Amino acid sequence: MASMKRPRLIRVEPLPGDRLRIAFADGRAPTVDFAPLLAASPGLAPLDDEAAFAKATVVPDEGWALTWPELDIQIGADTL
Repeated sequence: MASMKRPRLIRVEPLPGDRLRIAFADGRAPTVDFAPLLAASPGLAPLDDEAAFAKATVVPDEGWALTWPELDIQIGADTL
């Protein structure tokens, strides 16, 4: 059976237009457009605020999720 390794985030950089550049431990660094996800997910409505969205962070020494601690929102690295 193939081993399944969970992706781990090391950094996130907010960009204009509901986008984030995310860096994974394996070297990938895609830019992700969150506009479709925000439009389709009512639970993410607080992230429609540009200032709130820009507070995305990766928990140091963990990296299993993007998080917006003040809003109690997390999106798992494996979802990204």
